[in-house]
Amino acid sequence: LRTTLFQPDLSQPAHANAHAPPSPFQQQTRSFETEADFHDLADETLETIQDELDDLFENATTPVENGDEIEINYSSGVLTISLGANGTWVLNKQTPNRQIWWSSPLSGPQRFEHLRIEGEEGDGTDVWVSSRDPSSRLGALLSKELKELYGFEVEFNL
Repeated sequence: LRTTLFQPDLSQPAHANAHAPPSPFQQQTRSFETEADFHDLADETLETIQDELDDLFENATTPVENGDEIEINYSSGVLTISLGANGTWVLNKQTPNRQIWWSSPLSGPQRFEHLRIEGEEGDGTDVWVSSRDPSSRLGALLSKELKELYGFEVEFNL
């Protein structure tokens, strides 16, 4: 299954977009042809988050100084991020919907869908976007919450 979504060019009046196809850089494609494709990318995403957080907290003193016990575990499609008194985040694969579900003590539950945004040069960017707010991306939300809690300046390209 391959679905293509188009975003209107909001810089033009609505009547100017009525019959014009979108330019290539506005085209977004859901990129899972098979369930195995979803599992590969979702596992890679969650493992990347785990590795980045392990490195981040291993080299940081702030959580330890606050007495927070940090535990990050990825198993059977579920990433659990326990940040002591700051709470627990859970990210898990939802295979039937081909989404990653997010639960955070700061921002609550969200669902993220994978999109490939095609560039002008035929290149593309892979992103996980919120099904509730398409301007919200998984990596940016995680970065924002870590900055809010610990002051970390970290960027997740997800």
